[in-house]
Amino acid sequence: MIKDTFYNLPKAKRDRIFASIKKEFDRVPLDKISINRIIKDAGISRGSFYQYFEDKGDLYDIFADRFSEEFHSLCTGTLGKNKGDIFKTISDIMEITINNTDKTLTQNKLKNLMPGVSTNAKSVIDRVCNNIKEYMPTILNNIDTTKLAVKSTSEIEALLSMLSMIVHKAMLDYFIFHRNIESVTEDFTGKLNLLKNGCLKEEYRNK
Repeated sequence: MIKDTFYNLPKAKRDRIFASIKKEFDRVPLDKISINRIIKDAGISRGSFYQYFEDKGDLYDIFADRFSEEFHSLCTGTLGKNKGDIFKTISDIMEITINNTDKTLTQNKLKNLMPGVSTNAKSVIDRVCNNIKEYMPTILNNIDTTKLAVKSTSEIEALLSMLSMIVHKAMLDYFIFHRNIESVTEDFTGKLNLLKNGCLKEEYRNK
């Protein structure tokens, strides 16, 4: 578990340590990570390192958590640009994530993250998606509900949960299971439209 002492550091120092961790992940898989390289590059002592992290598994977690923060920022920014349209936002986020990401580079990084992780750790994408659930309150406040048939907070939370599962599957299919972009996009768009338009004909709804 990442310790509170790390999160209590000044942002500049946290960013420097993260940059050193990222550099090491770019070099080797988690089971070959050198803590000595990280602390030397970050300019911290080994004692300080263990004040911030329990073990190497935390390095995996912090990488996923940083990606979660960036994804959350992308989500809230895109939601604002789309004036609260949650479906357009999810579609745009997937397009940005898939089309503007170097697939080979991302796959190599993910491969480096997977080996040697403790059995209690989740995959990067699983952890990212779980982290995003914690950001739901800020997302909920910015959704335009005027065009939605669902109105209550619990219904909107359920909708967001289903949307996150669609995104989760698309990311796994593309980056982990190596499905081609056309197949992933078609599957993602089909499921998104199914949620957007509903399954029943209008005359049969609410019966």
